[in-house]
Amino acid sequence: FTSLRISSLNRHVKTHSDEKHHVCHLCLKAFRTATLLHNHVNVHTGTRRYKCSDCDMAFVTSGELSRHRRYKHTLEKPFKCSLCKYSSVEASKMKRHIRSHTGERPYACDLCSYASKDAYKLKRHMITHSGEKPYEWYVCQAKFTQSGTMKIHVLQKHGENVPKYQCPHCSTFIARKSDLGVHLRNLHSYVAVAIKCSYCEAVFHERYAFIHHEKTHRNEKRFNCDQCSYACKQ
Repeated sequence: FTSLRISSLNRHVKTHSDEKHHVCHLCLKAFRTATLLHNHVNVHTGTRRYKCSDCDMAFVTSGELSRHRRYKHTLEKPFKCSLCKYSSVEASKMKRHIRSHTGERPYACDLCSYASKDAYKLKRHMITHSGEKPYEWYVCQAKFTQSGTMKIHVLQKHGENVPKYQCPHCSTFIARKSDLGVHLRNLHSYVAVAIKCSYCEAVFHERYAFIHHEKTHRNEKRFNCDQCSYACKQ
């Protein structure tokens, strides 16, 4: 990192320190810089200064707005791989992609020889050591550390219980016809009082459409580091 201003350099140096002197008065979460704290407080207060010129959405930081416009409007992918045709909206995704060429696996397990190029895959792997089994198959209540392992179990042990009924409104498959009826009532029936999106002005009269819409917001990395290209969802 280089900068023309000493103040910018000082802010950047703080990103490499574990010291977090800036504390949120609402939830006591601490941050390394005042800017990060300010952006965090805006999340509490709902202050969204950066408004999209192409739709009704607004964001806490300019970085969030830039990513939103690239994903939803301009479809620009400014980060391009020099080794293949891959391109990306975000620098962080490009860094992960480059590792597929170099073979680099910087995220290593402290308990075994496992290593990954993705932090989230290491987090998923660590569950195998903790003993936690968050995935449960509802037919036999068998529990699994990973969703893929559960799917194999279902195919091998419950062939007759593999979901057969597809929802006519979405891609969901359900094992029993009665459960399909519950699914339709809970997610696809008309809701008289419109449900408003927590992130924008959109409203819905169907719960499934509302849930699917909000997922598009949660997949956006809305929190942007003002010192480098790092971004995260929360």
